[in-house]
Amino acid sequence: MIKSAVRLQRTRGVAGTAFSDVLADSGAPRGSVYHHFPQGRGQLAEAATEHGAEWIAEQLEEMLAGGDPLAALEAFVDLWSGVVLEEAYQAGCAVAAGALDPDHDSGARRAAAAGFRRWETLLADAFAPHVGADQAQALAVTCIAAIEGALILVRAEASLRPLELVAEQLSRVLFQSIAAQK
Repeated sequence: MIKSAVRLQRTRGVAGTAFSDVLADSGAPRGSVYHHFPQGRGQLAEAATEHGAEWIAEQLEEMLAGGDPLAALEAFVDLWSGVVLEEAYQAGCAVAAGALDPDHDSGARRAAAAGFRRWETLLADAFAPHVGADQAQALAVTCIAAIEGALILVRAEASLRPLELVAEQLSRVLFQSIAAQK
């Protein structure tokens, strides 16, 4: 059910993802959703956002393990390209969807903030040996913000062009930042 909620949040947002949609997508029996998420749809949205954030963090950890931040950035962009192509340009980021939950006291928003912070830490830790801690933090936030923004444009334009342009610029900035430290 959580994986279905992640998939649906990527395409419909938190507000557009109902229990009935999750049940239809997952094939789970109706009673199971209320058993596992007794606090309602908000609890499911929070769990989906956490799951989406964790999945991306795991992908980033794997990509960054090689010690080459430029290759990791390229792999990260390729991952997102695959996601949006698989969903025919209808998918965005489930974590961003959690951040945009209209409920101002949303568990999904808190999960999104924690997820984004984790991604930032992973990227900053990987960039720091190459550019220093202060620059690494700024680059990490820039990468996340630029890629998340590009995903919105990709969906609006039904084209990978925005993501490709952002990736090119982020690679250039990261390369220049690394070269400046040598």
